[in-house]
Amino acid sequence: MAAQDWRKDRVLTAALLVALLLRIVPIIVFPQSDCVRDECIYRMLATGIIEGEGLNLTSKGWLAAPGYPYALALMKSVFGLFWSIKFVQIALSLVSVVTLYKIAEIVDDLKTARVAAWLFAVHPTLAYFTNTMWIETLYIFLILWAVYFVLRARETGDWRWGAGVGLSLGIATLFRGMATYLPPIFLLAILWPGDGKAFFAGVKGSVTRRWKIAIAMVAAVVLSIAPYSIHGSQKYGGFMVTDATVGHVLFLGNNDFPPLTFDYGNGMLSGPIFARYLRLGRRPCDRTEPAVQSSKCEVEKAVDWIKENPDKFVGRIPMRLAQLLNPNSFFTRAIRWGYWSPIPWWFKEFLVTFIIFSSALVTVGGTVGAFARAKGAYGVMAVGTVLYTLATICLMYGMTRFRLPLVPLWIVYLASVMAHPVQIKAALSASTPRAASLLLVIPMLLVLMAWYLPTGYPMFW
Repeated sequence: MAAQDWRKDRVLTAALLVALLLRIVPIIVFPQSDCVRDECIYRMLATGIIEGEGLNLTSKGWLAAPGYPYALALMKSVFGLFWSIKFVQIALSLVSVVTLYKIAEIVDDLKTARVAAWLFAVHPTLAYFTNTMWIETLYIFLILWAVYFVLRARETGDWRWGAGVGLSLGIATLFRGMATYLPPIFLLAILWPGDGKAFFAGVKGSVTRRWKIAIAMVAAVVLSIAPYSIHGSQKYGGFMVTDATVGHVLFLGNNDFPPLTFDYGNGMLSGPIFARYLRLGRRPCDRTEPAVQSSKCEVEKAVDWIKENPDKFVGRIPMRLAQLLNPNSFFTRAIRWGYWSPIPWWFKEFLVTFIIFSSALVTVGGTVGAFARAKGAYGVMAVGTVLYTLATICLMYGMTRFRLPLVPLWIVYLASVMAHPVQIKAALSASTPRAASLLLVIPMLLVLMAWYLPTGYPMFW
C-alpha cells in the first residue's frame, strides 16, 4: 500500500494543531524568562561564548557538550533573548510529530502512525520541555531524524540517506555526549538482515547491498564531530569527543552518599541540601585541573570505589533504575514549585496525575509492544538505545530527564498496541519466549515505577 501523504492526512493535521496549542499557550499564559538549575548553567556558558571566551567550564569544572550553549548564544545574538530558543523548540517538536508519524508508518502502518503522532502531541512532559532551556527537545528531534534516515536508507539503498544518519548522530553528539555510543547501534541497524532469511546469510547479503550506506554514515559521523573533538582535545587537556562529564557523573553516582537525582520529592533541589550530601562522600578531584584530566581522575576514583564497595554498587542498581522510571517528571516539579500558580488546585492535581499516567502508559504499553513486535532495523535502534541507556544508568545515577529521549522510540510500540491489540496478543501467543520474558519484566517495571510514584503528591512523603 502506498504511503499516506502526511500533508493531506487530517488526523495528523489535527494532532499538529493540538500539539501547537499545548506548547504555545503555556508559554504565552505562563512566561518563564528566568532559569532553573541546568538552564542557568547553559545560559552562563552561552554568555561566555557571546563575550568571546569560547566554551568555558561550568562552576563545578565540568566541560559540557558545545551544541546547546552555542544555540543559546545564537538566539541571544539574533533575537536579544536567550529564551527565544523556546519558540524554535516548539517548531522542532511539531516536526518531530511528523517524523514519528513517518517512522511508525514505515515500521507498522498508517493506523499506528496516526496513534503515534497523537501520543507524542499530547504527552505532557514532551510538551513542557519545549518551554524550557533544556536540551531534550532538540536532542529528540535529532535522534528521530537519524532513525527515519536509517529506515529510508534501507528502503532506497541510497548512500545519501546514510550520510543523513551520520550527520544527525554527529550533531546529536555535539549537543549531548550520551549520543557518543549510538553510532554502532545505528550502523548495526543499517546492516541488519531482512526478515525471513537465515541470519548469517542475511548479514552477508545486507552488507553487500548496504556497505556504501554504512561507509557514508561513518564518514558523516566522523566529519561532523572531528573538528570540535580535535579542538577540544587540544584545549581541555587530553582526548575527548564532545564533552568531559563522565567522571563527574560517576562521582555523583558512586560515592558514600546515595546516587543523587534532582527530581521533585526525591532529589537535591536546593544548594544547601546538595552541599550537605556532598560532604558525606569523598572529596572530588582537583577541578582546577584541565577538564579532561579532572574527569579522568573522577573515573579512576569511581572505579576504585566500586571495587571496594561491590555490594553497595550492585545494591544501588534498582534505585538508579527507579530514579529513571519515576513516573513523575520535571513538569511535576514545575507544577509543585508554583510556576503555574494561577491555575486552580484541582487542575494541578489533574496535571500531576496525567503526567504519571502518560509516563506509565508509555513505559508499560511500549514494553508490551516491543516484546510483541520488536524486529528488524527499528527494533535494533529502539531496543538497542533503551538497553544502552539502562546500562549507563546502572553505572551512574538516574533522573527522569534522562528518560525523555527514549519516550518517542517506545511510543511507536505503544501505538502499535493501541492500534492493533488483537495482533499484539496473537504475536505474544505465538512466541512463548517473548511472552514469558514479558511476564517477567512487567512486574519489575511496576515495582520500579511505584518506588518514587508518591513523590508527586507531597501528602505521601
